[in-house]
Amino acid sequence: MKAEVYSTTYRIALSDAQQARLDRKWPDGDPLISYKKIESLLEPLPVEDLYWSHHTGQFLYFTVRGNDSEGTVTEVIRRLEKKLGGS
Repeated sequence: MKAEVYSTTYRIALSDAQQARLDRKWPDGDPLISYKKIESLLEPLPVEDLYWSHHTGQFLYFTVRGNDSEGTVTEVIRRLEKKLGGS
């Protein structure tokens, strides 16, 4: 038998401005930038378990599946910086 890495969880430190963008809410209390919006932004990348919260510090967590984790992480960062602004 041989075990292989199937997925890896990463976290990205968010700047104050990036965290503030994720924390913004509509008047009804729904997030302005929802998980669904970020997930669609990252499609079709093999990324799952996207999570951020002021309870966990200024970090965005996600799990990458597949063989090209470095390439996927690089692309995730590029897309997030385009949406949330640079750090």
